[in-house]
Amino acid sequence: MEALSFGFMQRALITCVVVCAVAPLAGAFVVQRRQSLIGDGIGHVAFAGVGLAFLTGTSPLLGAMAMAIIAAVVLFRLERRGRLGGDLSLALIFYGGIALGYLFSQRAGGGLNSVVGFLFGSPNNISWSEVAAITALCAAVAIVVTALYGPLVSISFDEAAARVSGVPTDAVMLALTVVVALIVVGGMQALGVLLIAGMMVVPVAAASQLARSYRSTMLGASAVGVLSAVVGVLVAYYADASTGASIVLTAIACYILATGLRAVRRRYPVQGG
Repeated sequence: MEALSFGFMQRALITCVVVCAVAPLAGAFVVQRRQSLIGDGIGHVAFAGVGLAFLTGTSPLLGAMAMAIIAAVVLFRLERRGRLGGDLSLALIFYGGIALGYLFSQRAGGGLNSVVGFLFGSPNNISWSEVAAITALCAAVAIVVTALYGPLVSISFDEAAARVSGVPTDAVMLALTVVVALIVVGGMQALGVLLIAGMMVVPVAAASQLARSYRSTMLGASAVGVLSAVVGVLVAYYADASTGASIVLTAIACYILATGLRAVRRRYPVQGG
């Protein structure tokens, strides 16, 4: 295929596939806990980290990671201590992150133009070293989710029962929040901080329409993420469109298709023999 003969397309495809395969793994737990917007909140603060990195002349990846992890910890502490409602906590992070990101980038002299690629993604500009760093982040996420799968399932379905049974719910929830932050940082160059949260949620919503178990929902969501990444990257290349937007819209199309198939399956159930 002509598109994949170019190095920048190879890097874009690898990065997007890795990110979109891993993001739904953590997203499945976030969706189950009805915290689908947490990725957006952390992403906005990661944007502030990018702006701060431009201002100080450091790595945008490191700046975003530092701010995203801080946001994850602060949000976790606010919610667990009950000092602020979940919606209010997210609102403060949303608006504060965007305001700080723009302020820092403007002070750096580039205004919003210098960070627009981090807002909406710019996978065609990723280097091989950045591909390696993003892949390492996603691998760490996959390892943590696999290692904590049992406790994460427990707190996602019934946190009170999990606590009574001896699950360290606070530690597990903090780990999940930090994992979401790592996904946001890993995916910001591929899909952008404003779109990466969509790949934590939409593939899960699509897979849940047809899956028969929680594990199959997670695996199906990861498969939807990979399919969306491949189709989205190729569509973006041939249609000269935004890669991040193409990927998320492909995932939404998968959700619509899955919803239709579920309706058909309910209307015309397969008769078992």
